[in-house]
Amino acid sequence: MTSADSPRSDPHDTQGRRVTMFVLPEAHCVGPVRHAVNAILSHWDVAHLTDDAELLASELLTNAIRYTDSEHRIRVTIALDQRWLSIGVRDRSAIAPRAHRATASQEGGRGLLLVESIAGSWGYRFHLDGTKTVSCRLPL
Repeated sequence: MTSADSPRSDPHDTQGRRVTMFVLPEAHCVGPVRHAVNAILSHWDVAHLTDDAELLASELLTNAIRYTDSEHRIRVTIALDQRWLSIGVRDRSAIAPRAHRATASQEGGRGLLLVESIAGSWGYRFHLDGTKTVSCRLPL
């Protein structure tokens, strides 16, 4: 994420409870997204969700970085409504995500299991433009 890609409010969000960030598909961008999630949730007065939301955003973004090509930015959206905090990560990967149990010797492969165990729900959808969004929700 660069300074030009700092979090910004969605112009269609009348309550100011949706923020979108565009990040490079590079591992060093995960930390700034975590910091942005922290700041956003503090601003929205839902800081009690910060630890879980940072972890969920990190896992979804890390998966997107791992499975997408390096030419297209990844879109991370954080939204809040009356009942849920939603986190969505949109990338250009055509690979459907799935939670699976990694063996003890595997370095990765546990991210979606974490998402599944922490989030109230998670899922994915493919879009007509060739992108995919993986999202999850935390109950308030």
